[in-house]
Amino acid sequence: MKRQLALGTNNLNKVKEVSSILMELGIQILTPKDLKVSFNPEETGSTFKENALIKAKELFYLTKIPSIADDSGICVSALKDEPGVYSARFGGPELNDEGRALLLLEKLKGNQNRKAYYACAIAYVDESTEQSFEGRCEGLISEEYDRIGIYGFGYDPIFIFPPLQKPFSQIQEETKNSVSHRKKALDELLKFLKTKP
Repeated sequence: MKRQLALGTNNLNKVKEVSSILMELGIQILTPKDLKVSFNPEETGSTFKENALIKAKELFYLTKIPSIADDSGICVSALKDEPGVYSARFGGPELNDEGRALLLLEKLKGNQNRKAYYACAIAYVDESTEQSFEGRCEGLISEEYDRIGIYGFGYDPIFIFPPLQKPFSQIQEETKNSVSHRKKALDELLKFLKTKP
């Protein structure tokens, strides 16, 4: 029987990205929807790690299946690392991904400091373990929203990855998944999972 992990997200883009990275261990990813549980924990943490643990603990409590959850976001140097843990809620609930990215560009208008990084914390919880893993991907915020790229989600159309001098929205998933903040955190999780029976 395939090893199973419950993944604490309802975001299909994250499910796809995490599944493709964990495939190498032959792990079957189950979502709250797959498990027929209502999953919408309140993210009250002040760090990515705290929020990831809140979600993983909640999902394990609901399913009793070893659970992972991530919290991630973009941190912009000129904005004192904001939006940070509020990345998905930046600007309020009425904004979609594009609206949040455009708001971020507006806040940086005229600012020469474009340094930013994506951060990701992934938490693992089972009956005897609580562990977390972190990853970062350094980059720059573009001057304008990329309407050419077809890849990625969230802030990817405004996040320039310097080694390729392109926004993440123009970088194919396979390449992005090899360098992303989530990949770096998942690599740490993979090392950990290889030590667990």
